[in-house]
Amino acid sequence: MALPIEMVHGTGLTTVEENNEWRFGEQSGGVVSVTLAPELFNVSDETLKGKYLTGIGPNATTVYIRSGIPLAKITSGTNKDAYGPYDPNAKDGRQTAIAGLLESMIAVNITYAGWDVDDVYVGMRYRGDIIKSKLPVVPADTAVWNGDFWDVEDDVVTRLSGKA
Repeated sequence: MALPIEMVHGTGLTTVEENNEWRFGEQSGGVVSVTLAPELFNVSDETLKGKYLTGIGPNATTVYIRSGIPLAKITSGTNKDAYGPYDPNAKDGRQTAIAGLLESMIAVNITYAGWDVDDVYVGMRYRGDIIKSKLPVVPADTAVWNGDFWDVEDDVVTRLSGKA
């Protein structure tokens, strides 16, 4: 059974808890650097925004994009060749397949001009053992997974990649 790894970050105004329950044990390797399109995580759907972000509040000047969010490659439009949240309803390529999972939380500074991210180059896990039901956004069973992922839950191991 996986032990949850929890970290707490303080922004001075809001306490932010990182939930790494989606990870099944410690894993080395399996991470590549990709360019993130952070503005795609700032959605109008409040339920989805709550799954993407932590640290949201009326006084928050920094919020965090959660780790473990399924990422997909953008193949058309302004952010072509960057990565954003997998969305089966997207029209920019993110609906095609899950390329990997966001490896670590990403700090986003909220400014008058909008969102400001120190570095849009982030780690994306492309292989590993996970607990799918613990991801911040759980993809449908019909979602296509690239990479090499295995769902390990309740003593059952299910291959996610190459399915659906």
